[in-house]
Amino acid sequence: MTKYRNYKEVYNVDVKRFSIYRGVNNLKDDVVIGDEIDVLVKEIDESGRGVGFYRGYKVLIPKGFINERVRVRIVKISDEGLLGVVVRRYEGTK
Repeated sequence: MTKYRNYKEVYNVDVKRFSIYRGVNNLKDDVVIGDEIDVLVKEIDESGRGVGFYRGYKVLIPKGFINERVRVRIVKISDEGLLGVVVRRYEGTK
């Protein structure tokens, strides 16, 4: 705890400043609600939603099928991942 010795209020300190993994978790700032992204559905989760990945984050797609490329609109950002609704389905895979 020597890094925080000079700080009176430890809970108000930006601890990311002391991290050796600086900037790794800033990817959520790149995606905002309403963005449209292209995703390849790789698997199906236990709830029956399609799962794809975008910039290291899991994208959950209701009514998504395996090996399907879709354009989704992000409607929710949570700890579980990005929740998107299908805007367009592409023919074939890339």
